[in-house]
Amino acid sequence: MGTIISKIHACLRMAQFQAQSDPRMIKTGFILSVVAGALILLQGVLHIVRARWGLELGLGEFRRHSLIGIDFKLLGIASIILGVMVLIGAYLINTKGRVREGAITVIAFSALTIVVGGGYLIGIILGVIGGALAYSHYQPREITKNGKA
Repeated sequence: MGTIISKIHACLRMAQFQAQSDPRMIKTGFILSVVAGALILLQGVLHIVRARWGLELGLGEFRRHSLIGIDFKLLGIASIILGVMVLIGAYLINTKGRVREGAITVIAFSALTIVVGGGYLIGIILGVIGGALAYSHYQPREITKNGKA
């Protein structure tokens, strides 16, 4: 009886870890995440440039603020911080064994960029899709008792 249960348990464990990671989809998620981070970063830099040029061109205080009354410099700084976090998440996706953490980081910080414009909206979309691709196609390997995969 004990051998039957152990064989059933071994089959269940084998079926659970039979799915393998798809490196192509993880790489696609990484690329999409890098593009999303770059767009979010670009938008932040352009917000800061717009705030600076708006004053130099004599556009005054009215043009220096966004439609909701927040200074473009603050939006730019927040966008740059979020863009850097998305790029850090993309780096983690490309790091072996840290794919899930990186994917969650990319998804979370891409979603947060909706407050600052989201990399012209395409940054949010690419970040969420890239993080979701990497997260869904990564399967951790089973570690055996002797420490080998």
